[in-house]
Amino acid sequence: MNKLNKNIVAVLFTPLFLLLIVYPLVALLVRLEWDGVANTFADTFFWLSVRNTLCAALLAALLSLVLAVGFGYCYLFLKHTAIYKVANLMNDLPIALPHTVAGLTLLLAFGRKTCGFLGETGLAFTLLAVVLAMFFVSYPLAARTVASGMDKMETEIIDVARTLGDTPFKAYFRVVVPTLGEALFSGFVLAFSRSLSEFAAVVMFGGNLPGSTQVLASYVFTKVEEGELEMAVTASCFCVLLSLLIVATLSLRRRVWHAER
Repeated sequence: MNKLNKNIVAVLFTPLFLLLIVYPLVALLVRLEWDGVANTFADTFFWLSVRNTLCAALLAALLSLVLAVGFGYCYLFLKHTAIYKVANLMNDLPIALPHTVAGLTLLLAFGRKTCGFLGETGLAFTLLAVVLAMFFVSYPLAARTVASGMDKMETEIIDVARTLGDTPFKAYFRVVVPTLGEALFSGFVLAFSRSLSEFAAVVMFGGNLPGSTQVLASYVFTKVEEGELEMAVTASCFCVLLSLLIVATLSLRRRVWHAER
């Protein structure tokens, strides 16, 4: 009976997976043409969008990790405080919030009217705006990953550190954080990969200025709008390969960690 149930699940899962996940990627890859590749790789704005994407995603992931470590402290030592309860609730909000709304909130918070002293448009339509937009949507992944890593940790090491006289602050950064290598790495990679794929919040707050704030996602959108489908397909395939590289890196690192254990 169990074998029959497994076969039923496989029969239902396999065609849906192939149709809804594999087929769209194949449909993209088969549209790749040499002329599109040549034109895209010769386009300076494409390489500038690659640079902007990687740099902004890296900074956003690092910022996400720093804040996630701070949330981890609240998760361990301040669970009964208002700051933790608010932070825990708000951590999931960017995931549920439409990203156009996220972009608008950032624009109103850091745009010309509130941060006009920093420039004509405030922080809006700058590379820093791109970083903040990516951070806003990717931080929850890092925070939840770090918290999940703490759930798997042996809490006795904290009790021992406190017994030896460490304050919660010292116990956290001297004992807890060094044991979270896998969770920190996974949180960073997830935040980085999520940042790479962000579009709506980036365009709303950072704009889509070629050579300045344009990223890969908005480059693809621009090329579709301009009717340059071959170049859009090439840039999209580049994104797919980059994403596969990130996923493969995360998977390989996890295998190494598990093997070491």
